Amino acid sequence: MQLRVLPAKSGWRWVASGFLLLRRQPVALLALNFLNLVLLTFSSMVPVVGTMLPMALSTVFAVGLMSAMRAADSGVMPTPWMLFDGFRADGGRAWKPLLVLGVINAVATLGALTLSSLTDGGVLLHLAAGTIASQPARPAEGMEMVGAILLFLLAYTPVQTAMWYAPLFVAWHGMNVPKALFFSFVAVLRNLRAFFIYATGWFALVVALSLLIQMLVSAMGSSALLLSWVLSPVSLIVLSALYCSFWATYRDVVAEDQPPEVEQEN
Repeated sequence: MQLRVLPAKSGWRWVASGFLLLRRQPVALLALNFLNLVLLTFSSMVPVVGTMLPMALSTVFAVGLMSAMRAADSGVMPTPWMLFDGFRADGGRAWKPLLVLGVINAVATLGALTLSSLTDGGVLLHLAAGTIASQPARPAEGMEMVGAILLFLLAYTPVQTAMWYAPLFVAWHGMNVPKALFFSFVAVLRNLRAFFIYATGWFALVVALSLLIQMLVSAMGSSALLLSWVLSPVSLIVLSALYCSFWATYRDVVAEDQPPEVEQEN
């Protein structure tokens, strides 16, 4: 495996590549992403472990989604069974360390959300857990919420950096969990400028789409049904393009079947 170092402008290319790849196999990729969401939603209903199970399984299904993206990028039609490739990867040995990665991610997310409670009194934590309605009605001040989000990002970003490629390193390169986390962190850190542009591009796109949808709904009259009809397909398209762009980052940064070294690309 060889890790490339790419120029900052690659970040813009990754965002565009997400939509270009989705355009190649739109029906299959949208259906796979929808199936992924359905399975994760149903897993959250499992008694006792339902809170942690979706995040634990998300790393396994992420491998399946990337298998589908890789197939689409190669001109092969993705199939629904590809979503379960994480359970078959590395001769059927990868699913256990993938679940370990998922648990690590879940615990780290909960820890970062708990840390953010120092700023907003737990509003962001309850909002993420879906329990905000059952809490005392004390709306967070604007600056409190901003502070909580910034604190969460400060605590969680290093974790996300280590998790970015870790599932694929486990499933496709046979790495153990610590090694996968380390190489993922190194890969992202060495391409920090490109990933900053990548994150900025997606943030700007989401904000622009949100404003556009708000203007559309206001023009057509506010309606919960109308809003769901607009938001649901748009959200699925954007989420699918995001996953496609994630594959683009891996395809460009990680060269498979190469010695473990870092290559500088100008």
